[in-house]
Amino acid sequence: MVAAIPVMSNINEAQLSSKFARSPYFVLVDKSNKTYRFVENPFANDEKGVGPKILTLLCQDNGVDTFIAFELGLKLQQLAKTKGLQFIILNENNKTLGDILKLMGIE
Repeated sequence: MVAAIPVMSNINEAQLSSKFARSPYFVLVDKSNKTYRFVENPFANDEKGVGPKILTLLCQDNGVDTFIAFELGLKLQQLAKTKGLQFIILNENNKTLGDILKLMGIE
């Protein structure tokens, strides 16, 4: 499993971003080898069409098969479903990246 988590900055204690496709950064977590890395979102400030672009960046270019977020836009959810991707919706807005990594057994 390779998961994408939207975050506000590229530090371990970053707050999770409430806007998935327009998040400034993503953390890509490879659960199988317990590693993670930050990826800057080059589409964060685009006016439209961000969902499909971010899906290509994360999934085709980086092997992501799971999204972990507070919410995903409807269009992105529909695209993810058609591609057989998994999404995990969090219900606590105060989680940091460190909290999520601990829950995943990474840190």
